[in-house]
Amino acid sequence: MKKGWTRLPFLISLFFLIGLVAFSFLYTYILKDHIKPPPTLLYDGNGKMIQARPFPPSFDFPFGVDRVGNNLFWSVIDGARYTILIGLSVSLLRVGISVCFGIIYGIYFQKMRPLFTTFERAFRFIPAILLVLLFFDVNLFSDETSGFSYIASIVTWLTVVALPSLVHVVGNEVIHFNKEDFITASKAIGATKFRIIRKHVLPFLRTRALLMIVQQMISVLLLLVHLGIVRVFVGGSTTIHLDPVNSVTLPNSNEWSALIGVSYQELMLDQWIVFGPSIAFILTLLACHVMKRMLEGADETVAIPKIEQTPSKEIKKLKKSDFTFAEAVVINKGIKEFQ
Repeated sequence: MKKGWTRLPFLISLFFLIGLVAFSFLYTYILKDHIKPPPTLLYDGNGKMIQARPFPPSFDFPFGVDRVGNNLFWSVIDGARYTILIGLSVSLLRVGISVCFGIIYGIYFQKMRPLFTTFERAFRFIPAILLVLLFFDVNLFSDETSGFSYIASIVTWLTVVALPSLVHVVGNEVIHFNKEDFITASKAIGATKFRIIRKHVLPFLRTRALLMIVQQMISVLLLLVHLGIVRVFVGGSTTIHLDPVNSVTLPNSNEWSALIGVSYQELMLDQWIVFGPSIAFILTLLACHVMKRMLEGADETVAIPKIEQTPSKEIKKLKKSDFTFAEAVVINKGIKEFQ
């Protein structure tokens, strides 16, 4: 059967994500300085003002222009690299750490399985977004609330909240795989645990690692959307005080969940302002889901019996005394057993 990552839908989805990130870098470092910002007012051919910002989607502005004057199409393109790369980084960290600890748990600490299962089940009922919100503003690397250290701290918290469940899943797979007959045979001839991990367990998990990464990518993207709705921005935020009473919080980057969160109130005013980043999220999730289905389908094998018809010339050569009727049917149909 064809491998999942070599199928055309998987490759199209992968190239879509890669192209989106590449286009985002191209815009930020090359195209951005050559694109004119949207005007404040729109005029008709007679010089009469017809509309002020925000502008709805049009041929010139595919996703429209928000109240601040940002072209939402280019804002979405600019934020693609933040959202996709953060999701990919968190997914890689989750899978890598869970595989390491899952192997240790499944091979060396099987006796602690009931205790860890109890902890994991209790941990499962706590929504991940609550845990992230609890530690979101805790910067592990410095006192700054913005910049690279802040993003690294957020990536760390997004990774940690999923580790108990993932370690439990990987550990259980290792425990069940460790009961296979060839593993038992390897132990019987004196193979050490380290050799079993290197020769058997790691190749077994390697075939599932890509599927786990795509699954966690979907989970991280959904978690980012939830954070954006509650106005928690991964790239940090800046609060602008309009007067002693009123203030506004703006994201420091065009990360998609931040674009949705900062314009969430527009759902009651100009709904199309939220459509741009929402469509980008939907297309990215759709691409990840297609990749996931392709990888899952590669593991599903269907056993189709091969039926071979014995040529009529060979059947005529058979003597009646050579075979019984049942044996003749077996030969003709290619069936191994006949009762």
